Amino acid sequence: MKPDLEQRNKKTVRALLLLVLMMFLFAVALIPLYDILCEITGINGKTRQEPSALNYTTDTQRELAFEFITSKGAGTQLDFKADKYQIKVHPGEVINMTYTVTNKTDKRMFAKANPSVTPGPAVSYVKNTKCFCFATQVFEAGETKHLEVQLVVDPALPKHYKRLTFGLTFYDTTN
Repeated sequence: MKPDLEQRNKKTVRALLLLVLMMFLFAVALIPLYDILCEITGINGKTRQEPSALNYTTDTQRELAFEFITSKGAGTQLDFKADKYQIKVHPGEVINMTYTVTNKTDKRMFAKANPSVTPGPAVSYVKNTKCFCFATQVFEAGETKHLEVQLVVDPALPKHYKRLTFGLTFYDTTN
């Protein structure tokens, strides 16, 4: 009777280990799946890559406060900040922002940043023309990089919008 119980215990342990592995793989797959879902539906303020800067006429009669916020996914060992928290811009004007990113580990790290714009309805008016977030970044141990983003706000942005926020969240994708 004891060998039968041992067999069932081994089978249960194998099944649980397989379940844990499947859950881990699903969690890793969620990041790209989330990006695809957001791009298709337009939710969560995901910006879309434009091939080049758009030639809008700058609306000098309007001024927007544009904030730049940063965050990191759980376990992402980076120092990550925008060089300026807020700037004043005119719709149609090209916005350039630099971010400073430092790998705080003693190992090479691969990381990907996901952009978002708030408030959500304004996302279709913010064109992300150049961004390090379009590709996975490689950081050597202890390396600091200065990375750039270029945005343009469509002058057709409804006039009730006075403040926009561009957020970037870095995720460690090394594994």
